[in-house]
Formats: sequence, C-alpha cells, structure tokens
Amino acid sequence: MAALTANKNCSTKKIFLQNFSLLYFNCMELLLLAIAPGFAISLYIYAKDKHNREPAKYLISCFIFGVLSAIPAIVIEMIGTRLSETYLQGILPVALYIIFQAFIVVACTEEYCKYFVLKKYAYPKPAFDEPFDGIVYSVMVSMGFATIENIGYVFDNGFSTGIVRMLVSVPAHAAFAVMMGYYAGLAKFNAVRKSQLLLKGFLLAVLFHGLFDGFLFLSDNDTITAEISGGLLVFGGLASYYFAIRLSLKSIKLHSQLSAQMHKG
Repeated sequence: MAALTANKNCSTKKIFLQNFSLLYFNCMELLLLAIAPGFAISLYIYAKDKHNREPAKYLISCFIFGVLSAIPAIVIEMIGTRLSETYLQGILPVALYIIFQAFIVVACTEEYCKYFVLKKYAYPKPAFDEPFDGIVYSVMVSMGFATIENIGYVFDNGFSTGIVRMLVSVPAHAAFAVMMGYYAGLAKFNAVRKSQLLLKGFLLAVLFHGLFDGFLFLSDNDTITAEISGGLLVFGGLASYYFAIRLSLKSIKLHSQLSAQMHKG
C-alpha cells in the first residue's frame, strides 16, 4: 500500500513538472515573440546612425522611459474612454464616435506620452548633435512603449496575435516615431521654427496613428461593417500603414544624408 502511494505521488509530481515546464516554455516563447520586434527595430535604427553614435546609457534610458510612458497613457485612455462613453456615445454618429476614440483618446494620448519623453529627456541632451539623432531617440522611446504594450497583447491573445503585431503594429509605432523624430531633428538646428517643427512632427505622428487605428476600429464594429465592407476598412488601415512606412524610410534616408553632410562640413 505504501509503495502504491509512493508511486502515485511520484507520478503526480512528474505530471506537475511536465505541465510546469510546458507552461514555462510557452510563456517564454510568447515573451520572446512580444519583445523581439521592438528590439530588432531599435537595433536597426541604431545601426543606421553612422556618425557619432549616441551614448548607450541615453538610448537605454529612452527605451525604459518609453516603457514607463505607457502607464500615464493607459490611465488617460481609461479616463478618456469613460468620459467619451458617458458624454459622447449615443450622441455622436457611431463612425464619428469611433474616429474620436482613435484620434483623440488613443493616438493623441499615446503619441503625446512618447513626445513628452523625447522633448523633456532626449531633446536637451548635448549628445543630440545631428538631425538623425531625433529619429534615434524617438524610435527608442517608441519601441519601449510598443514593447510593453505588445507583451500585454501577446499574453492576452496568443501566438497568432504576436505574429500580426510583429509584422504590423510594432513597425507602425516605429514609423510614427520616425516622423516625430525627423521633425525633432530639424527643430534642434532651427531655433526660429523650433516650436512649429516639433508640433508638426507630433501632429503627423498622431495623424497616421489615428488613421491606422481608426480604420481598424471601424472594421471591428458591426454597425459600420453592415454598411461598409470590413475588408475595405482593413485595407484602409493597411494603406495608411504602408504610406507611414514609406514616409519613415524616406525620412531616415534624408536625415542620414543631412547628418553625413554636417560631419563632412
């Protein structure tokens, strides 16, 4: 009898360890999937900075501050959602309400939280000494934000969501950051138009972020898709993503050339 009990306990322990190992490796797989795109894009942008690369401590700090900036963003979005549900839902047409959510509650909030870190922490640094640095710092902040956001989405929704976000959502955050950073790089060396250029970069990031989210939010609403093809709305979101990526790649090229000219001079 004692031998049977011992065998049963041993078998139970073995099953527990097997299940724990499986759970552990599944969690690690999801974690790696969630953090990989943000780190890969950060390394890509870092490699593009050919002249007088930024101190690692500033880049790491920007990434960490980007992670932390997600906290006020979540709080503001929760408050904004609650207020808009209370005062706007049912008053505004459904499509307009969704667009308000996409542009104001989500895009404006998230881009401002990232912009705040870029403006207050990275922008004043003496190491910010060439136009391309605006892109570098902006992307580092954004990838910190996108990575912590991605971890939440991937653990909530699984592997397939992680693949989609790796190919679309995280690169989209990077593209918005490049736009913001491009104009921050111009502003750093144009004291007369500093405020206008910084604002332009922020608004451009909000515009493309709002378009991307707006089309996808609309495609997820049954009232809207009863009148407009959901596939067409998804196509609109992907089209805005495509143009954001193209514009960001062009911005990277232009600032790379401008920084090279400054160092030659």
